[in-house]
Amino acid sequence: MNINRFISQIDGMSRTNKFEVQLHGPSGLRSRGIRCTSVSIPPRTVGMIQHRYSSAGPVSNYANEVDYGGTVDLTFVLDHTYEDRQMVEFWQSNVYDGAYNLNYPEQYHGEIVIKQLGLDGLPTYEVKLWQCFPTIVGPISFSAENGDIQTFVASFAFRSWTSSFENAPSGLLGGLFKKFSRKLSSKLNKKLSDKLFG
Repeated sequence: MNINRFISQIDGMSRTNKFEVQLHGPSGLRSRGIRCTSVSIPPRTVGMIQHRYSSAGPVSNYANEVDYGGTVDLTFVLDHTYEDRQMVEFWQSNVYDGAYNLNYPEQYHGEIVIKQLGLDGLPTYEVKLWQCFPTIVGPISFSAENGDIQTFVASFAFRSWTSSFENAPSGLLGGLFKKFSRKLSSKLNKKLSDKLFG
């Protein structure tokens, strides 16, 4: 294989640190998860049952259930305002009232959107988790020995997830339009970022 072709393929690979998380909780609770440093897209597994048509015949496999993983962990770094921790705790407090009676699911269900970003900073793959709510707001540790950045982990339960791909086939004209609009969006985002932060 040509080394230049190999290097160009490596340069175009998806990166684990190029992602974005959006939290959409109840009562208009929203966060772009800018300080979310770690998350995994959950698995999806098709369960099977086996059946034999005769005692000596081969086993046939049939799908009988779909399992979406059920939980996902998000790791956040905390700034001095504890904004992300406050949001997750508030979301979790919607699960029950002051007398510890459980609320209806419509009062605490939300959504989580996880986006894989391309090298141009635009989404290439998106997973949306449905009927989410925080089940565990993890502990926060303190130590006088070092000055590390404070983090915490929150576990969210969910029912199912769906995915979408930016590069889904859409014909020749659709593909050209997507490619052009992606380049244009990338240039606009870069100019806007340079103006704001540059």
